[in-house]
Amino acid sequence: MLLFLVNYRLWAVVLGLGATAELGAPSAYGQALGSATLRLEGLVATPRTLTAADLAALPQHEQSTTDKDGKKHTYRGVALRDVLHLAGAPEGKAIHGAVLAEALLATAADGYQAVFALPEIDADFSPQTILLADRRDGQPLPAHDGPYQLIVPLEKKPARWVRQLTALRLVKVQ
Repeated sequence: MLLFLVNYRLWAVVLGLGATAELGAPSAYGQALGSATLRLEGLVATPRTLTAADLAALPQHEQSTTDKDGKKHTYRGVALRDVLHLAGAPEGKAIHGAVLAEALLATAADGYQAVFALPEIDADFSPQTILLADRRDGQPLPAHDGPYQLIVPLEKKPARWVRQLTALRLVKVQ
C-alpha cells in the first residue's frame, strides 16, 4: 500500500504495475534547468540543497508511463532513492523499527504536498523506481510541471506526481 496526503489526511492507494530502465549517461540539465535547486531537509544525516549539476551526476533512468490525461510519455531523471542517499536518509536494512514511522514529504512551489513511506522508495522493499524527472519525451519539462517532477509509475492515478518540486523533507509520523 502507498500513502499520500490530501487535505492533511493519509489515504491508501492500491498499486498497478510499471517498468523502469536504467541509463548510463547523465541527462542534459545545463541551460534548461539553470539555477534550479531542490532542498533535502528534516531527519536526514546531511541536509543540503541540490543543484542541477548534483542531480546530473547521479545515474539516469527513463520511465514510460501514462499521464493524467491518458497520454503516454517517457520521463527521464534520477531515482528518488539515489537523491535521498545523498542526504544520508535511511535505506536498505536501516529501514526497520522506529524508522518505519518516518515519511518523505514532497513539496511543490505552490504548496501542494504528497507523502511517501520510506519502503516504497527503497529498492529492497519496492519493485518500482520513483523518478525525480527533469525531462519528458526528450525535452525539458514544461514550465507548469518543472523544473523537477516526481513520477510514481505504479500508481493508477498521478495524484502524487508532484510538479514544480522544491523540497523533500523526512518527517516523523506522529
